[in-house]
Amino acid sequence: MAGRIVYISPLQADSMLNQANLFKKLLQECGYDAVFKSTITVEDLNNDDVAGAIWFQLATINFIGDAVVPYILGKKPKVLYVTIEGVPTRGNVAHSNIKRCEFIAVSNFVKECLQSVGLKVRNVVHHAIDWKLCGEVHKRNIIQRRKIEQYAKDRVKFIVVARNDPRKNLKGLADAMRILNNKGYEKDYVVFLITEDSAKQIFQGINNAVFIKGFGGSAHEFVLGYMACCDYLIHPAFSGGFELPILEANAVGIPAIHVDAPPMNEFTSPEFNFMFNYIDKQAVKCNMYQYWIFHIFTPDMLAEMIAYAIDIYKDHKDEYQEYCTKAREWTKNWDYHVKYVELMKELRLAIPRDLIDYVKHGLEWITEIR
Repeated sequence: MAGRIVYISPLQADSMLNQANLFKKLLQECGYDAVFKSTITVEDLNNDDVAGAIWFQLATINFIGDAVVPYILGKKPKVLYVTIEGVPTRGNVAHSNIKRCEFIAVSNFVKECLQSVGLKVRNVVHHAIDWKLCGEVHKRNIIQRRKIEQYAKDRVKFIVVARNDPRKNLKGLADAMRILNNKGYEKDYVVFLITEDSAKQIFQGINNAVFIKGFGGSAHEFVLGYMACCDYLIHPAFSGGFELPILEANAVGIPAIHVDAPPMNEFTSPEFNFMFNYIDKQAVKCNMYQYWIFHIFTPDMLAEMIAYAIDIYKDHKDEYQEYCTKAREWTKNWDYHVKYVELMKELRLAIPRDLIDYVKHGLEWITEIR
């Protein structure tokens, strides 16, 4: 009898941990015993009770290093499912066995970054959302909605979900808000932030910037509930490996404002999001392991797009609702049953017939799987 245990070793970062939980959920729906394990060993991958193993990780040697030996020597199917925000340094690759591994990338952007230094990428499997859950948070977010309305009143509500680090460009957002407020927009909109307390200094003196909770540490559904209370997501990032908040905002039915750059433009569209061009591309060394790839834009450019979004919401409600409907509908294609069945294939796991039918025929099959 084939083993039914699948080990999952997730990066302890919110986005990858949430994605690992979605894959775990899919495996359990398909009858596998999905087990989180911080360290997967060669012995684990030679155990008859084990069907396979997967790492959700950052593709730099300081994070992926512990996986290299079991990946090379383990006999059971295994997957290194990885992200990265830029190009690995040559030193990260040159003197390690990481070159003997084959990766599954979370985006084509990640694939190109890894291949640029000679690493092998076998496939691209984009991140996913729980489409059903995202549609239901509107019924469950009473506490979040009450808190948001307390501050918003009749203003247009924007939300930001981002760490306070240079890649996420919170300073650029603060500067954009100052530009807008100096032009008289302050009473028209409010920006709710889910980020670290360290960002409060950046937004000092901006009265329509409201910190509603810290970044990380909350149930993912709680964050989705805050998103669903708002009218738009602002994602001011210069760089990332996937940038999941954009997809999640669309899945709860709100448009996102972001730069038209990879990897974001692999899963988004100006048909339902508010996108603008970048003016420069730069490699920024963040540590000894990688160069971030920044797609640069100015605060004025972001401010202009926020002003346009305010105008659409206040004066063209039908058009705004069309954006919301298209965004929600598009994300059906990114449900975890559709996306992460590809990871099951990579692990050579048996896939139930009803899941195959779901992927083939669409979301109406979702109740048949659960």
